Amino acid sequence: MGLDAHLEDEFAEPLDSFLDEDGLLAASIPAGNPGYPMLRYVDIEGVTVFNRLQLAEVIPELERLSAAATDAPEAKPAIARVLKMAKKAVAEPHLYLRLLGD
Repeated sequence: MGLDAHLEDEFAEPLDSFLDEDGLLAASIPAGNPGYPMLRYVDIEGVTVFNRLQLAEVIPELERLSAAATDAPEAKPAIARVLKMAKKAVAEPHLYLRLLGD
């Protein structure tokens, strides 16, 4: 099961994408974990969209998730790619991060 990530504009046109073919991102997401107030709501089997205001809270969680991935270092590049898209979405108006689960 994968969790693809897409940086999209206001018309849902993709600007950048990460395809989680190996399921590394999906396995890393702390769905349901109250220690991650935003990422816990990611639906790894559905669609989750974060806007610019929400991403300001998601970014520190992704950074913490990356630092905590010592037991799964192969997931770090996937998290880093999503983090890069999240930072771009925060820096520019009308951008969104869409996560698509299987």
